[in-house]
Amino acid sequence: MKASWGGLSTPTDCSRRFSFAWRCLVATAATWAALSNTPAHAQLSNARARLSADLTWDDNVTRSGRDEKLSDTFARLNVGAGMPLELTPHSRLLLDVGVGGYLYNQYSGLNRTIAEFQAELQYRSSGQYTTPIYGLYLRQAVDWYNSDLRDGYRTSVGVSVRKPVTDRIVLFGAVGYNWRNARSDVFDTREVSVRGNVDYALARRHTLYLGLEYRDGDVQTTAVPEPALASIKITSVPDDVFTNPARNSYRFKARTGLLTVGYNFALFDNQGLDLSYRTIYSRPKNQPPSSVSTESIFYVDQQITLSYLIRF
Repeated sequence: MKASWGGLSTPTDCSRRFSFAWRCLVATAATWAALSNTPAHAQLSNARARLSADLTWDDNVTRSGRDEKLSDTFARLNVGAGMPLELTPHSRLLLDVGVGGYLYNQYSGLNRTIAEFQAELQYRSSGQYTTPIYGLYLRQAVDWYNSDLRDGYRTSVGVSVRKPVTDRIVLFGAVGYNWRNARSDVFDTREVSVRGNVDYALARRHTLYLGLEYRDGDVQTTAVPEPALASIKITSVPDDVFTNPARNSYRFKARTGLLTVGYNFALFDNQGLDLSYRTIYSRPKNQPPSSVSTESIFYVDQQITLSYLIRF
């Protein structure tokens, strides 16, 4: 376990880093807004608030092999606000902040509170409907778990493109780099992600969507200690959530694929229901030598989520 906090000397340093990123982005937004044709104070009327309440069933909260899987149900509540700042006739800056919490039914150590900030610079060459929108984004989040090992912060940077194909079909793609710093080395992660999404409007209030994502980088698994996992680990630590029986959390390099299928129904113009299914397959790049185990190590996780969404 680290003596320092997520690679930083103290929690205060982590807060300073988050605060510094926040100040830089706000300063950038204020500067561009001041230079644009529309006064910044006039753009405040474009700010919008949102609330989401989710209920998720997860069949593998330990992210482990089939013999070690543990399932649970958790609820999530998130409140946030976003504001677009028009910079030029072809560009804008989207600012978004949010706070939320996760509450698990059985494994309360996974309960957490989160605070998130996102800024995305978007560019569109014309107002024509099918013109793609290009984006450059930065996301910063802080996590406070009931587990001391998992407390830390997450950062993501990347580029994206959104392309309306027809009045019913919208394509989205993004490439990003994600990293997480936590109190324990096991939960320090670095990964590259490539993801794509297609939305298809069945009717005015009905939308189907399909998402695919590929990740290359660090993953964790939590399992009863065994030689096969120990032979490929980067690092490990006795877990403080899954303790009966005692389990270790391991970190290793892996390739991960995610598939998401969902349906969104707009109850009203500002409220909707969303039902989604997600499956995750992750396989370590290195496998145990045959002298330790003849079985491949991988995990599969499935999640079903029902969400209620409100925008103000």
